[in-house]
Amino acid sequence: MIRTSLRSLIATFGEFGSRTRSGRKVSNKQPASAPQVTIVGLMNAEDDDGRTLVDVGGRSGWQVTFVATCDDANAALGQGGVPVAFCDRDLLGVGWRKAVERLSAAPHRACVILLSEAVDTNLWNEVVRGGGYDVLPKPLDEENLMRVVRLARSYWNSPARTGLLFNRSPQLAKEGRS
Repeated sequence: MIRTSLRSLIATFGEFGSRTRSGRKVSNKQPASAPQVTIVGLMNAEDDDGRTLVDVGGRSGWQVTFVATCDDANAALGQGGVPVAFCDRDLLGVGWRKAVERLSAAPHRACVILLSEAVDTNLWNEVVRGGGYDVLPKPLDEENLMRVVRLARSYWNSPARTGLLFNRSPQLAKEGRS
C-alpha cells in the first residue's frame, strides 16, 4: 500500500486545475487589482433587504449606494468597478421594466438584478429579455445575495460578455442572427 500525504501531493503536482494543456500556469485567485463591486440599490435602504445589502456589502468590500431614480443609479454605476444594480419590483415609480432596460442599456452595462416577492420562470425570462441579469426572491438571503454578486462579477469580467455579446457583427444583426 502506498501512503502519501496531501502536502506531498500538492508539492509535487501543485493546485488542481492550475495549469492549462500547454503547461501555462493559471491562478484561480482574484488578483490584488480585481475591480471593486459597485452596488446601487433602487430600493428602500431602511427595510430588511436594504440592511441586508449594506451588511453583506460591508463584509464583502462592496461599495453600496442607495438612489431614488434611474438617472442617479446610472451616475453612481458609472463611477467604476463592476456595476451591479438591485431594483425592487414594488418600489420603482417608473416601473421595473423601464428601470431594467434603462440601467442595462447604459454605457456601464450593469448587471441588473430584480428583487421580487413572487419569482418564477416567466418573470426571470422577462427580466433577461429586458436586459437584466437575474431575479432574487424577497426577503434577501445573504447566501443568495453573495452568490448572485459573485456570478455577476464573473460574468462582467468574462471574455464572452466583453467580446461576443457586445461586439456583434452588424451584418449578422441586420439578418437577425446576432
